[in-house]
Amino acid sequence: MKMRSPIIITILTAILAASIPAVFAQPSPRYIDKNCRLNQQLPEIERFTLFNNSEFTANGQKYWFYAARYQDGAVLFCISKPNFNQPKPLTEKQIQGQFIDKILRDTNNKTAFIIAVREGNGFETPVTNYGLDLSNVDRPKLTSLSLLQRRETLKEGESREYTFQGLAGQSVTIYLKSRGYDHYLTLIDANGKKIAEKTGNSQNRRESELTVKLPNDGTYKIVVKGGDRTSKGTYTLSVNSNQL
Repeated sequence: MKMRSPIIITILTAILAASIPAVFAQPSPRYIDKNCRLNQQLPEIERFTLFNNSEFTANGQKYWFYAARYQDGAVLFCISKPNFNQPKPLTEKQIQGQFIDKILRDTNNKTAFIIAVREGNGFETPVTNYGLDLSNVDRPKLTSLSLLQRRETLKEGESREYTFQGLAGQSVTIYLKSRGYDHYLTLIDANGKKIAEKTGNSQNRRESELTVKLPNDGTYKIVVKGGDRTSKGTYTLSVNSNQL
């Protein structure tokens, strides 16, 4: 059997490597310490893994707002100048060291972020959104955006109704989690019109999440009911605004 030249093999290998789409390349994780300093040499017990990094401008200066997760799931929030210069941890206890579901930019404020905090690490834990305004990086302003939170028990054949006040154009997210049974989640406006609904079943871990932009000012109704007449058990309902 005729063997290929080592030079040819090397060339073919290089061509093949160059042809692999960049989408398959996995970036190496970046680690920071508890003081928000980048350090790739940290032992596992001391490191936080970076998973979110955003740049913003306040008072003419560019900054980085970034988040890193510890091995137990708790998140460390930091602010620095670009490239991790002069880093410092945030001191707001409502978000620092908590379990975080989402971090979003506030669409109405270029220096603000929406942070969804899960109040614990269990299944039926409520979610609270906080608005973090970094227009003054030396004095961050944190605001709770919770509109409604409930943890209750549904009986067989029962449905529950809840109300909250909303504004036209306001973006809200409704979370519903039930344990051991399917459920239906419905949002109704002040005129009695159904504007959104979601089903929670075994395929989505019996979790429902609805994000909607409210059409009008007024009182909105949420209806929670089981998937059938025998459905019963505990559930957690959270309603949060997505903007300051």
